[in-house]
Amino acid sequence: MKSSHSDNTSHLIARMKKISSSIFADVMTINNVMDYRVKAVNYAEPLVGRVRTVSLPKGDNLFLHHAIYQVEPDDIIVVDGQDYKEAAYLGELMAGAAEVLGIKGIVIDGLVRDKQELGQLKIQIYAKGFLSSGPSKEGPGSFDTTITCAGAIVSPHDYIVADEDGVVIVPRENAEEIVEKAEKKLAYELNRLETISRYQKQESTGDKSAIEPGWLQEKLKKYKL
Repeated sequence: MKSSHSDNTSHLIARMKKISSSIFADVMTINNVMDYRVKAVNYAEPLVGRVRTVSLPKGDNLFLHHAIYQVEPDDIIVVDGQDYKEAAYLGELMAGAAEVLGIKGIVIDGLVRDKQELGQLKIQIYAKGFLSSGPSKEGPGSFDTTITCAGAIVSPHDYIVADEDGVVIVPRENAEEIVEKAEKKLAYELNRLETISRYQKQESTGDKSAIEPGWLQEKLKKYKL
């Protein structure tokens, strides 16, 4: 039987899946968004879930191998590869093993290889690019510690929201509060889209204030426009 904590986590993740990374970035008080160069290798759908962390020395992936065999199914591994550009941290074999073990995704501040083969896998991989050269496997490293990955602070059991716009880390300590804010922002944006759609369907343009955001004039007052 699942614990209530597990049920709550699953429910929270289900809510997060309905919201884009951009909305989460807008409502968080800290800028916990990864560098724009971290992109999906094989994007299929938003990657949302619980995070496990790995820190690697430059050009060595020993502890990423270790993490793949330690994490739970549906977890997402986030890897601080220190933006290293002279070796790939992951390829088809590691990603294939992770997929078989039920891991949902791997996000790396660094490079990967086997682009064509990774594109055929269901596990989602995010990285900064591709390189043929492989890594060493000597260590050291760390697993499940707080890291910085591509500019974002990430702790074990935080949440990640990754899509075609970017990668956002939601701290677990106030995830519920952040999700509530994101849901309100999403509702606002959907309402704005409805307003725009109604305006578009009018035979004449009419009053432009009908489509103008409610906050705009207040913001402009100090400029005396």
